[in-house]
Amino acid sequence: MMNMELLSHLRVIEIAQGVAAPMATCRLADLGAQVIKIEIGDGDWTRQCPPIMAIGGSSTFYALNRGKKGVHFDSSSVSVLADIKQLVQTADVLVTDQSSDKLSLMGLEGVDDDVCLWNDKLVVAQLSDFGKKGPIANRKGSEVIAQAMAGYTRYLGKIGEPSIRLGADVAGCSTAIFTVQAVLAALFERERSHQGQRVDLSLLNSLLSMKTVHLAAQSDPDTFEGPRVGGAFYPPERGWQTKDKPITFAFGGAVGEQGREGWVEFVKEIGLDHLLSDARFDKTGRLTTGLGPLASELKSEYEVAFKKYPSAYIVEKVREHGGFASVYLNHEELMSEQQVSEQNILVDVQTPEFKTQVLDFPAKFSTFKPIIKKTALQQIEKNHSTLKTKGQD
Repeated sequence: MMNMELLSHLRVIEIAQGVAAPMATCRLADLGAQVIKIEIGDGDWTRQCPPIMAIGGSSTFYALNRGKKGVHFDSSSVSVLADIKQLVQTADVLVTDQSSDKLSLMGLEGVDDDVCLWNDKLVVAQLSDFGKKGPIANRKGSEVIAQAMAGYTRYLGKIGEPSIRLGADVAGCSTAIFTVQAVLAALFERERSHQGQRVDLSLLNSLLSMKTVHLAAQSDPDTFEGPRVGGAFYPPERGWQTKDKPITFAFGGAVGEQGREGWVEFVKEIGLDHLLSDARFDKTGRLTTGLGPLASELKSEYEVAFKKYPSAYIVEKVREHGGFASVYLNHEELMSEQQVSEQNILVDVQTPEFKTQVLDFPAKFSTFKPIIKKTALQQIEKNHSTLKTKGQD
């Protein structure tokens, strides 16, 4: 397998903060693109985001901005605006979370037109909270607001109790993924048309686009049931308790009149034979395991036997009989999990300043491997030759 910087011919300018845009440009850098991050004044707010690394600096900022070059301007003076525009004039891609008005104030008026007239090869990915159209298009939002508007908070907790956000930045991370897809598609189109374009993305639209299965499940107003419509009616999923740690497990759908045999053999082996004659339990396990509609109600029946055995044993037995199972892992357990290590998800990093690990590019290619740029964001001198020449550090 060959190490390869697939996008080494591309210069990407980032004028953005937070999660979505920086994560997108980090992935483009992993594929070889030269990414230059422009910061003005206090810079990206994630610089102050804990936890702080032992050598100083935010680990969050490092994770999102490693492998990039950086230009930091103290103010928005006339000379600074000229330098920023000069950089964008040399770019193939601009990824930004700035509004049209703010881009104009930065000397980049017209950069987010359908086609930028002063760099007509430029692909502009413009990220926002709610999109470019609509009554709140120009309003500021956040990860939590996007989750609430898109209905994600209803999939946790219970009706009548406070809403609960998803702990992960699903809006920011999904927008980053869609941004990479959109930029690559626009660059592919540029090969045909020899012309750039603007691509609009938003946190709200990203979350809505991921609700495909949920919206389909909710399309029948006469049938409001199943794991993808009843989130607000079910208690939070905390797994089945064993002797030591909680697990989650599920057996599949029916096969023939008697259903899948795996569940039957499983309950026999762990001492739950009486469930076979209990009318509340279907003989496939589909209704009472995983996200089955009776799983929460009948969880304690399984736990009578589960609490006699360690979690690893129950998981092993479920898998032996064709079911799906996993222990609920904490951070340390996840990082030492053999399945994680076998996938080479983490890459060791040794820089002159520190030793750590970073996430590898998530896709595994059969003929080449992206070169992960592991260095922290490197500031470059703001001289005209550096700003003007594409491909120069």
